[in-house]
Amino acid sequence: MTDVAATQDIEVDDHESAIDKDTQLRYRIFKKNSPYLYDYLSTNSLLWPSLTVQFFPDLEQETNGKSPQLAFQRLLVGTFTLGQAVDNMSIHQMPYYRNLNKCINMDQWNYNAEKEEFELSTVLKTKLRVVQTINHAGDVNKLRYMPQNPDIIASSNNVGALLVYNRTKHLNIKKLMEENDINDPQLRLEDQNLDVTQVADIFAFDWNKQKEGVIVSGSMSGSINVYDIQSAFLTNTGNIVNHYWSYKSTCGVNDLEWVPGHDSVFVSAEDDGSVCVYDIRASVQKVLAYKSLFPVNSVSVNPGNAFCVATGHSNGGLGILDIRNLDGSVFDCVPHLDSVTQVKWHPKFNGVVGTSSADRLVKLHDMSSDNKLLFDHQGHMLGVNDFDWSLHEDWMIASVADDNSLHVWKPSLHLLTQFK
Repeated sequence: MTDVAATQDIEVDDHESAIDKDTQLRYRIFKKNSPYLYDYLSTNSLLWPSLTVQFFPDLEQETNGKSPQLAFQRLLVGTFTLGQAVDNMSIHQMPYYRNLNKCINMDQWNYNAEKEEFELSTVLKTKLRVVQTINHAGDVNKLRYMPQNPDIIASSNNVGALLVYNRTKHLNIKKLMEENDINDPQLRLEDQNLDVTQVADIFAFDWNKQKEGVIVSGSMSGSINVYDIQSAFLTNTGNIVNHYWSYKSTCGVNDLEWVPGHDSVFVSAEDDGSVCVYDIRASVQKVLAYKSLFPVNSVSVNPGNAFCVATGHSNGGLGILDIRNLDGSVFDCVPHLDSVTQVKWHPKFNGVVGTSSADRLVKLHDMSSDNKLLFDHQGHMLGVNDFDWSLHEDWMIASVADDNSLHVWKPSLHLLTQFK
């Protein structure tokens, strides 16, 4: 069932909106058809757009017996205010029914005479709510929690800083007159090779899933650094952590990801079209490289096959590489009309990869099928910045876009019958 309560129509003033009429019309069509296309859909408007979104790994379920199908997941999002307000990272709690059909009785339905159909009245329990906000210095370019301890959150900003917060050290409810105070991070990860004039945006970093506390970052100035916050914290009384491995690329780094199951090898997406494989144990630090005709914005290593890497490109292209042979790509297509902003493999179905783009779409692709396109989400009215897969619902996805929207959605299973 579609979460009708969370999908109320949005009125747009043509004189004040930068969204063109064709996009508005497409959105109205999307809203009208959403009950047939989605098993779950929640559209939410944020105060500011977010460049980043991530599902937390935990799942909470009702235990009192009143609503056994009611579950809670948490989402991590940031703000992108361009200095117009105090930026922050926030944790949202998302209640939803795992099987809405089991929770409905006829008394809850209201007849809409205009639409000539029955609708489910608003269920207050299923509204997204903010459970914690941490004020942040500079734009929030990216947020990711540490896999071994989700209370530890890394954040990158527009002034070249990689910050680490322990969310348990910050208040859930801010004190009066302190709402706009910047919260100090627990650790600052610095590049000691750069001076203040060389700092640049950091959009790329990734926690190591094998070694707790190890994180790699890449900046738009080309600096790639690996830090170990655990060992540094034990030996240092301050909050500054310096890198223990570094490399200087000739161009900006757009994305990084550690190879699953490996503690020393990671893959980078770079602005000159390169996809590079680095081994921090090797004397020759850059081990392999593949060169594309277009800048590479995102990389994702397949969780079921560590040799298989998906790439998203500035021309809207999607590529599949085998890192054992980077002389050429295994597969290429151009599913988007604008730059790909994120590419990410499904955590369970290893043949499925998702892409988001500045063309306002999120697309799901089945790489094992001749007809690659599985589903496309057309609900955003401006470019999509990021998306993430839920770890508890096979097809649930959260996506954020420049129109201040946060969508949580799940395609109808009748469209995905080949996946069980």
